[in-house]
Order: sequence, then C-alpha cells, then structure tokens
Amino acid sequence: MKIQRVAWTGPSSNARDLNLLAPNTLGYRCISPAKINLFLEILGKRSDGYHNLDTVMLAIDLTDTLEIYPRESDELTMELDLSEAQQVGQRELARLDPTWDIPAQAAGSSSHSGSSTGSGAGSNAGANLVLKALDALRRALDSEPLSSPDRGKRCGAHVVLRKRIPSQAGLGGGSSDAAAALVLGALLWQERFDIAWLARIAMQLGSDINFFLEGHNGNNWTARCTQRGEIVQPIANAIPIHGLVVHPPAGCPTGKVFAHLQESLDERSVRETPDRLIAFLESPTGSDSKGGATPRAIGRNDPNMPAQLARLLYNRLETAASQSTPWIERTSRRIDRCDLLGQCLCGSGSARFALCSERAQAEALALDLQREGEFRAYPFSAWTSPSLGKQVSIITHSRT
Repeated sequence: MKIQRVAWTGPSSNARDLNLLAPNTLGYRCISPAKINLFLEILGKRSDGYHNLDTVMLAIDLTDTLEIYPRESDELTMELDLSEAQQVGQRELARLDPTWDIPAQAAGSSSHSGSSTGSGAGSNAGANLVLKALDALRRALDSEPLSSPDRGKRCGAHVVLRKRIPSQAGLGGGSSDAAAALVLGALLWQERFDIAWLARIAMQLGSDINFFLEGHNGNNWTARCTQRGEIVQPIANAIPIHGLVVHPPAGCPTGKVFAHLQESLDERSVRETPDRLIAFLESPTGSDSKGGATPRAIGRNDPNMPAQLARLLYNRLETAASQSTPWIERTSRRIDRCDLLGQCLCGSGSARFALCSERAQAEALALDLQREGEFRAYPFSAWTSPSLGKQVSIITHSRT
C-alpha cells in the first residue's frame, strides 16, 4: 500500500450532503492492489463452515484507491467512484455487482443512502467490507482499557473508494480495500497503526485481508497463506513477474464455487503442495535453502524463467468454478488463442491470468482484448510497494 495525506476540498460535485465534512480537514489516501493465486489447494471444510487452504498469493499492480476523511458526526459513509473502472461495451450500465451490492449506473446518475458519485453509489453500506472493517476497528479502539490513550468515542468517517479492480473475479479487491481501510482508519483515529494489532482484527473479517497487511517480503508482496488464509508467511521472491488478467462479463460467487467443490472433494484424495513453486520463487538458480532441486537451474533474467514458473501454477477450484459459469472455459479458450506461457484461475474466479515474457507483451494483448469488447483485460506486474512500516512518513499536499 502507498499512503498519502491529502487536503479535503469538499465533496464531489454531485454529492447530496454538502455539509458532509468540515472544510479543509485532512484525510488519508491509500493505493490497494489486487492479488492472484499462483497456487491454491483446498484441504477440507472446517467446523465453522470455512475451508482450510494452502495458497501462494502475489499482489499485482491492478489497484483501487481509498481515501478517508473525518466526519463531524459518528456516521460511517462511503462514496463509490466507478469512473475509472474498465467498461465492457454497455453491459456495465445495467449490471448489478453482487459483491458490493452496488448497481452500476450511467455516468452522472446518483443513488440514495446519503452518498453518491459519478457512476453509482452504495445502497447497502452495512454489507460493504470496507465499512465493516472501519466499524470493527472503531469498536476495537473503544473497547481499550480505561487507561489507554486509544480509548474514547471515535468520530465518524467518510470513505471515497475509486474502484478499478473488478468484483467477483477472484482478485481480492474487497479484501485489499478492507486492509487499506483498517490502516487509514487507524491513522485517522489514532495517528498511527500497528500491523500486528490490525491483523488480529482482520482475521474476524475475511480470509484474504491479512495477506494485504502482512504479505510483504522486502521486495514485493508474495506469501504463502494457510488455514482460512489468515496465517501469512512471506516468500523471498525477487523474480520479475508479468502477465495478463482476463475477466469475463460474469462473476463467480465464492459460496457457489465452494458448493460445487464440496460435491466432488474427496477427503481421501491426494492434496497438492506448493513446495516446488516456493523453492523456485526463492531460488530459481538451482536449489532452495534446504538443498531441494528446483524445476531448472536458470537465472532471474533468463527468458525461460516465466515458462518454468507457468508450469508450476495450480488451482484446485478450476473445475468447481467451471461448473458455476460457462464463462470460465470460454475465457480459457480465448487466452489459449493468445499463445501465452500458461494460465490459471484467479482465486475462485471468474477472472483468469496468464504469464507473459515481458510487460510490453501483456499491454499489447490487453489492448487487443479490450477492443474486442467481450472481456476486461489488464496487464500486470508484481506489486512492489514498500512495506507499510516504511510508509509512516506521510506526504502533505497543499490545497489546490
């Protein structure tokens, strides 16, 4: 995440509540990345209804932007801006996004619930993971011991979320935004943040949020995540990774995908492990720290490296997601025509990603797919933002 301090110059031009915030109050801005799963295995269903998993996640430079400002009241409100979201023909104007419960409306329209923006606004703020994260953070701060300087009634907050990461795509956009909300809420309400403490709150909210708080490895955001995904172990990966995300005009509800998985999951079947992938990421020149052989002894800049990495991609949910929507296989066939190095499902879908030999190749293919008008397409590289601990020095922007 990249954090900036910004000056609030008033609500958006079409906001209904012109007295939403005190003038000239300072807020914070954070850029939050998407993720892909280089490896995903499902180990079994837990007693709490969740599934234990073993996954290797990589943050990529497809991003949302989150801003937070103090409110004079104790309300938590959100303004959603979809103006930078990639459109697919005219479908998006009438399509309901179930993940955010936000009807994507035509530019210039507005919504109810006290917040609005250029492309649509929240109609069910209680269901939004960003506001749930802020509410959980505020309750945690208010429950501090009486002697704690963090105890006390918190002001409200107004969030502006600029969405680029598509929902129900398996890219973790909602979880990433929630992680950003926890960090920015802590800065707003106590002018500092503690990642370990925020991670404990994140465990109660969602399976992927902890990765976006704790997944930094000193170079990029690559980590092995286990249990529900909340146990995060950064992987020392310095390999330059580039690729293409392709998202069809249909989502994959996670619950539906896991329901299909449960029908076919045999508890006695052999589970895959990410050991070979992790060994390759940590030491692509020949052996890992324990002396185990990697797929091939190659250098980090060797042109064969992306192809070697592509052979290690794995996602247990491929079949289950394909049973949820025919768009999974249709997207796969379209990527095959691009003649890339290898492809894999993003999380539980519906997006897929493919690895490319270089960024320029991904950018050219993305433009071709966008022109076709059937899929969203995003070129990506590994997200290399510094760790949050190194972002404490905040840039102040003067009012324009």
